[in-house]
Amino acid sequence: MAVKQLSDGSPAGTRIGQSATDKLAFYALSTPIARPSVTWPNTATATTTLNEAKANRLMVALVNLGLIVTT
Repeated sequence: MAVKQLSDGSPAGTRIGQSATDKLAFYALSTPIARPSVTWPNTATATTTLNEAKANRLMVALVNLGLIVTT
């Protein structure tokens, strides 16, 4: 099967979605969603707990977009 290109070869690049509220879905995600927002714990001191919270929030956003699957 041939791969379909989204780019038109322009040096300006290719954009998908015009605004943060445009909805996208990847890998047959059944319902397209708007760009996810990730709330970040703000602190000057990194701890294992805070780093885990950040990683988990990123993971949820990627799962919701359909970009990764957790097992």
